[in-house]
Order: sequence, then structure tokens, then C-alpha cells
Amino acid sequence: MGDTKTRPDAPGVQGRHPLLKLAANRALLVALVYLLLGMLWILWSDRLVEALFRDPAHLSHAQTWKGWLYVGITAILLYAVLYRLLRSEAAQLLRQRQQRDDLDLLNQFRESIIDNANIWINVLDADARITVWNKAAEQISGYRREEVVGGDAVWAWLYPDEAYRGDIGRRVRTILDDGAEIEGFETRIRCKDGQVKTMAWNQRRFFSERGEIGSIAIGQDVTERKRLQDELERMAVHDALTGLLNRREFEVRASQRLAACAREGRPCCLLWVDIDDFKSVNDRFGHQVGDDVLRGVARVMHEAVGGRGITARCGGDELVVALPDLALDAACTVAEAIRQQVEAAALLAAHADGAVLTVSIGVADRTGDAGGLAALASAADQAMYRAKAAGRNRVCRVADAVDPGGRLGG
Repeated sequence: MGDTKTRPDAPGVQGRHPLLKLAANRALLVALVYLLLGMLWILWSDRLVEALFRDPAHLSHAQTWKGWLYVGITAILLYAVLYRLLRSEAAQLLRQRQQRDDLDLLNQFRESIIDNANIWINVLDADARITVWNKAAEQISGYRREEVVGGDAVWAWLYPDEAYRGDIGRRVRTILDDGAEIEGFETRIRCKDGQVKTMAWNQRRFFSERGEIGSIAIGQDVTERKRLQDELERMAVHDALTGLLNRREFEVRASQRLAACAREGRPCCLLWVDIDDFKSVNDRFGHQVGDDVLRGVARVMHEAVGGRGITARCGGDELVVALPDLALDAACTVAEAIRQQVEAAALLAAHADGAVLTVSIGVADRTGDAGGLAALASAADQAMYRAKAAGRNRVCRVADAVDPGGRLGG
């Protein structure tokens, strides 16, 4: 862990401070000057008095008055010096007291602001131990200040996955050791009640008045924002009714997979699924039932295809499945499974006795560079109409080559 750094004027080194040395030198100089002046006074004043007074009685009185004059003058000078020093010291003490009062008020204000802020604020020392943990941090994480301040155990609680916690710890060390700053860095924390929340962090290093290193982190709970963002992203690429991919997203993904298959000489098939007599379902049972039927068929298709393909709703009751890397026979097997499972699901049984819902499915395949997505979709669509013309509730294949086309057809 990083070593604590100490400034030159930190406690423990004040005896070597240049200002203290200067004060001692000045005091010594004043004492030497006073000693020199005293010696000169005694020497010259004695000679002057002896020269002026020859009578021993008068000389004795003069010596006495000379002594009193010396004491008076030195007393006045000493008073002036002490008055100046004591006044300066009193002023300095007053300034220090005022500074302490101002600092206390500032600390109280700072602590109040930090503690009552509606965003998570915590402060770490050089060893990543918690020194400040405000109320917002308590409310978001569920861990009280008394549980975390003075230690680092909270990191194992918030980040129980050791590898993930190690990555977070390395980022914190770059802040403490190298002075790096982090803005908008997102992490997932596990709260005391088991909830997983997403936090966005801004964090930077600081130095205390004693030169000690620490870091302050400001976190914002963005869980709901991330949920809404993910939901918007999901809605942008999925059909709102069935939950399958929408037409635009299907065209993007399927075209990419089809192009990859063409480059590598691998097969790729497409299923075009149409619900038989869907208009009569809406006319007879209403559009709400029609929506339920669409959702039911989409669910069956999704389960039957699994991870082998790309499933989407292209509009109305027409659903489509791209099956990269599957040859025609394998794709027909998937299509037949969908057909059978839709029929077995009895999606209309709750609305009318004997009512059976079925689908007609067209299957087309492309290998190599025999055509793009539009050509493949057009061939599958033709095969689907052949299935309807043959009596519905069946799978038909089209294996003939077709010309490349433009957009996805239907």
C-alpha cells in the first residue's frame, strides 16, 4: 500500500523549522546588543562621573543617580520591547483562535453539507479504509457508518465477486498512487438487503493538511436510469407485442449472418411463418384474442428455435426465422417442429370448443453467394404461399435459385 507523505512543517519536525531558528538568532542578537550597551554605559558613565565630581560625597551621589538612570532607561526599553513582543504574541494568538473558530465552522459546515447531501460521498485514506461515509451512502448501501468507518471490509460486502472486486481495487489504487481521476465510472454493488444496484462514480485524490493522501468518491444511484435505458434499447430492436426482434433489427442481423455464410461457403435458411386464417380469428374472437394468439405463436417459435436462429415479426401475422449454418433438411425439421407445437398448443381452445390454430411455413435456403436476404425472404414467402395453396397447416420448401433482391419482402 502507498506510504504516507508528511510535509516539512508537520508535527514532529517543528524543532528544525527555519522560522524557529530565525527567532532564536534574533533573541541572541538582542541579548548581545544589550550586553554591549551595558558594558559601554558602565565604562563611559563611570569615567564621566569621576571627571565631573571630585568630591567623594558628590561622586557617591552621582554614582547612585547614574545607577537609577540606567535602571530607568533599561526599564523603559525593556517595557517597549516586551510590550511589542507581547502585543505581537497576543495578536497572533487572537488570529490563531479566530482561524481555529473559522476552521471549526468550516468543518461543521463541510460535514453538514457532506452528511446531508443526496448523493453518496465517501472518503478513503491511503490504505483504502473508509474515513467518511455520509447518510446517502448509508441509505443506498444499507450499511451504517459505524459498520464501515475505520476499515475496508465493506468492499467485500459491496463487491462479493473477488475478481470484480480486484478490478475495482486496482482502479482505486491508480487514484491513490498515481493521482488518476475517474468520471462516470459505473459499478454494480450488492446492498445489505441483497439488491444489486448500479452506481456511477466520480473519484479523485487529495492531500490533507498534514500531507496525508486520500481519495474522495461521489456516487450516484443510476439503477433506474440504467433500467429505463436498457428498456428503451430493447424496445428499439424488439416488437412490442411479441417480444421478437422487429423487422429493421432482423434485417441488420440476418443480413450480417447471411453475408458471413456466403463468404465462408456455409448454408443459411429462412422460414416464413404465417398464421392460417388469422383474419377470421380477429373477426370471431376480437383483436385482444388475436394479440394473445400472436404472442403464443411467437413464444412457441422462440422455444422451438432456441439459440440456433434469429426470430422476428415482420408485420401483421407474418413471422420469420433466419437459420444460419443449417442446411435445408435441418431447417425443414425446425419448421415442422414449430408447426406441430403451434397446433399442439391449442391457443384457441379456451375460446371455442374444437377451434384449432395452425400455421403455414415456407422454407428456403441459400449457399455460397447465391443471393442476399431479400432474395432468400422472397423464396421463403413463395414457399409459404405454396403451403397455403396446398391446404394450410404444412411446411413447404423452395430449393430453386432466385435472383438477389432489394429489401426484405413479404
